[in-house]
Amino acid sequence: MLLRQYAILILYALDIFFCILSIKRKDSRLFALTKPFITPLLCTAYFLFLPASLRGQYYQRFVLFALAFHCLGDILLLFPRNKSRHMFYLGMLSFFIGHIFYTLWFVRAPVGHSKKGLILTLILCFLLEYAIFRQLMLGPRKYAPILVPYSYGLCAMAVAIASTAGNGSPVYATLVSYLGVALFYFSDFCIMRRMVRMPLFGQMMVMTTYIAGQTLIVLGMLLMQI
Repeated sequence: MLLRQYAILILYALDIFFCILSIKRKDSRLFALTKPFITPLLCTAYFLFLPASLRGQYYQRFVLFALAFHCLGDILLLFPRNKSRHMFYLGMLSFFIGHIFYTLWFVRAPVGHSKKGLILTLILCFLLEYAIFRQLMLGPRKYAPILVPYSYGLCAMAVAIASTAGNGSPVYATLVSYLGVALFYFSDFCIMRRMVRMPLFGQMMVMTTYIAGQTLIVLGMLLMQI
């Protein structure tokens, strides 16, 4: 088992390395080859490091579904937006569904739940949604309102993660997943800004924060159960 755990970590690190390298070298073929494997490898790592007694629990399927839909989203977003905009919308929908499955895990998993962090997170999400609305809907470049509802999935995940703080699971585990969803949110915000032709950062920042976000969310899940 230990050998398999080390092997999957090495494969995951190598895939990330070559994915980031493909962005630096602007190698679209290497990017298309490495990006779709990020979430499957992360999912495999999750179940390999998960205690054997917990792998068969019904709520673990939510992690599998979340990462499966995120993998589908990664594939759909590989299509050029200027040629296949409907693929981009399908990719957004796939990611949104994945966010909901992540949220279900944090709600249904027996990791302890508390209302202490909910109010602060709700206020923060409200402010973030208002900022997105101002920039994407009321700015000089109006865009389809599909972007704002998509971000609700990330807000739901953030609230669900906050609900695990201080009642059963370690606080640091909640903070790790919370940082992960914040990085995920930032990555998606950069994409939204780019779509309305107000780019904030380039593809390198988008992918590094996305990968870090996914990794930290899953790491926090594991820490809550170990």
